[in-house]
Amino acid sequence: MQGIGSQVSVSCKDLCLFPEVQLLVGFKMPKFDLYDGHGEPVAHLRDYCSKMRGAGRKDELLMAYFSQSLSGVALEWYTRQDASKWYTWDDMAQAFARHFQYNIDIVPDRTSVTKMEKKPNESFREYMLRWINQAARVNPPMEKDEMVEYFLQAQDPT
Repeated sequence: MQGIGSQVSVSCKDLCLFPEVQLLVGFKMPKFDLYDGHGEPVAHLRDYCSKMRGAGRKDELLMAYFSQSLSGVALEWYTRQDASKWYTWDDMAQAFARHFQYNIDIVPDRTSVTKMEKKPNESFREYMLRWINQAARVNPPMEKDEMVEYFLQAQDPT
């Protein structure tokens, strides 16, 4: 693990990716669902843009506030970026979507959801919710009775 050495500046001016962007007078920061690097990145971008309508769709504001909608590995990714390569919101959004594309590429299928097992440290409810979240991503979508059938198959590993 790398510590903070004397060569790293921790001043606010150096840490802020968009220091020239000022908050709009009267702008109230919306509550965001935090994206942690899991799930569909484009869906997060859509949700973020929808909630940021009050920022006037200005690229610099969208880019400056974006970190407020991130957590975990997604926030780590964001803070490691060279913002000088992002000229527009689209540049940043494309980089974000490209980086987290693996969440889209790994779409479960019907067979994979039947092989999902309960983890030793999770409750049955947690397992069921995790299973449902994965089953909801199967394409083409499963009907309700088909989901029940596949869930029951997942319970019988033989």
